[in-house]
Amino acid sequence: MHRTVIAPRPDSPASQAVGFDLDGTLAVDNGWQGGRIGLPQPGAIEALRTIAQQRAVFVFTVRPERWLPEIADWVTWYSGLEAFVDQSEGRAYWTTRGPVLVTSTKLGAACYIDDRAVHHAGDWADTLVTVSHAIGLDRAGVLIPA
Repeated sequence: MHRTVIAPRPDSPASQAVGFDLDGTLAVDNGWQGGRIGLPQPGAIEALRTIAQQRAVFVFTVRPERWLPEIADWVTWYSGLEAFVDQSEGRAYWTTRGPVLVTSTKLGAACYIDDRAVHHAGDWADTLVTVSHAIGLDRAGVLIPA
């Protein structure tokens, strides 16, 4: 397997950060209605701390903005890292190491850690097979009965 190394570069703000999805990635996904946040996934907090030593990190979520302060508190409680919410209009990147940004915006990053992601390595035939399987389509594009 070929892996690309994305080194942090001063001329590329996106290369300086790693984005973490919350539900199903950092936290066990128990459904978030009512603001609930699951317990940390095994190994997730250690991974967050390790990566935060080398890159800027942010947590992104599709949850409504009103829940972001609670998520920041959750990150701080479990990781010991300062986490805060900043929904600055027009923010495209997070480049500050140390504090963890919590946002509902998918910012530019060297990579994302997300339970629903499909890696695209340049071959759309392979990517389409993976996506089709994930959403229940057969090779002809017909929905497979559940």
